[in-house]
Amino acid sequence: MDQSSTETFDLEACLSRIEHVSAELWKIPVAYFGPQGSKIPDIGWYVLAAVKKTASLSHAFCALIRAKNTLAAASLIRLQLDTAMRISGLALVNDVEAAGTHLMNDGSYRKLRSRDNKPLDDAVLHRRLDEYYPGLTSVYEATSSYVHLSASHIKTGLSEPGGTPTLFFHLKGTDDAQPDEYFAHMVDSFAQATELTAEMIEDFMRFRYAHIFKIHPSTEGHTDGGRSPSCA
Repeated sequence: MDQSSTETFDLEACLSRIEHVSAELWKIPVAYFGPQGSKIPDIGWYVLAAVKKTASLSHAFCALIRAKNTLAAASLIRLQLDTAMRISGLALVNDVEAAGTHLMNDGSYRKLRSRDNKPLDDAVLHRRLDEYYPGLTSVYEATSSYVHLSASHIKTGLSEPGGTPTLFFHLKGTDDAQPDEYFAHMVDSFAQATELTAEMIEDFMRFRYAHIFKIHPSTEGHTDGGRSPSCA
């Protein structure tokens, strides 16, 4: 990833943006599942898991950025995108209720097939979303390199102090010497991934439940389908 700097970058404001979206997630199931005690189908439980995972990763990412833990934080961008991809992929199957039962019984997501009989692997999912959100595949591929041990874990630790041709490799787990601006691109990428995931979750809930509970107002902040102002 390319950590670009900016003179106007406000780290806490950008992390607060992520925390706000995360805090709003709980309103989505409340709006669509109906009153307490309503029966929740298998696919509904899968969506609830997506809400919890998104909120959990958001909490972890903000804590890691505040600790200046670059490598661990970068890997969470990929994990956040994974949830958006899998929720959006449910729109491609023939029988979403059967898909929910399959997933609740520990079935592999990759065993699901689209209506044109393609297995819903990661490549299919991120390329489909990239058609609507250009650049998503590039971010997916870049951040995947932080999940598994790769050259990204080497390059992130290298530095070349001025006045010397020697490269130094930083072994400490955090990048304490880096200014806030160093994390700007990473934070913006995670914020967009979080907003996209929230949008995919609510879009699916509206599709699945609107015919039962009629029309519900959109959850504030992430349902207009547009890109929010960048932090970077």
